[in-house]
Amino acid sequence: MASDALFRWIETQEAQLAAPQWGRVLDAGTGRHSLQWLTALDRGLVSEIVAVTGEKPLAEELQREFATDGLPLRVYAGNWMDDQFLSEEGRFDVVVADYLVGSIEGFAPYYQDEIFTRLKKLLVLGGRFYVVGLEPVTESPVSSCTCCPEGTNENDAQLVREMARIRDACILLAGRRCYREFPVTWTQRQLVKAGLTVHDNVKMTNVYTVTTILRQVKVARNQIKWFQDDALATAMQTALDTFEARVKTSVGKRKVRYGFDYVVAATYQESTQ
Repeated sequence: MASDALFRWIETQEAQLAAPQWGRVLDAGTGRHSLQWLTALDRGLVSEIVAVTGEKPLAEELQREFATDGLPLRVYAGNWMDDQFLSEEGRFDVVVADYLVGSIEGFAPYYQDEIFTRLKKLLVLGGRFYVVGLEPVTESPVSSCTCCPEGTNENDAQLVREMARIRDACILLAGRRCYREFPVTWTQRQLVKAGLTVHDNVKMTNVYTVTTILRQVKVARNQIKWFQDDALATAMQTALDTFEARVKTSVGKRKVRYGFDYVVAATYQESTQ
């Protein structure tokens, strides 16, 4: 998975700092995958993990699943728009925002431009900040697409765009909010505006197979039960069936390269206060 490589890049960044350990880590937008990574790190690196999700049932589930002997872990459910949330936890040496910017649209819409300033308040002076994100899927043709790797086929690109459109359409028709991803350039600008110093970034191309595309089709199908119009629900099922068949025929056993995930590394330095 691309995110595994992104996590390894963060580990490399930390190793280059030649610090004896990461210290206290805040997983600001936690999930099973990021906690699996953090709790598997060498015990000498991390002294404590505090993780945050917007859903209380998930927080309780993750606390039970990842509680380990010897490594303090606390998983909270909360909303970053609440200025007092997590104030009792003090400050952290490392903050990881793993796809947080895109996901908070469902919990704190229109707060994306404030989230880095909010999290900086929880970072020690000299602390490290890592933002993991997904470059938004663009409707631009390959010839002018900034997120398309060299050699991307226009038909393949159109298939990925259609996958994203049909998934998001189903989420919206179900009365829910879609993730709202932001470009790496936006992330870098916002980190600087928040008073952080950006040091480096990495981009890793996304590779789609039939399986990964159909996983997004399944996300779309899962929304249909919430549609208010039966005729629309039936029509959407038919549209998804047609799209799924086209994906299987068009992609087959190939791998489609389109778009990228990224990590931006920043620090909180005295000169940026």
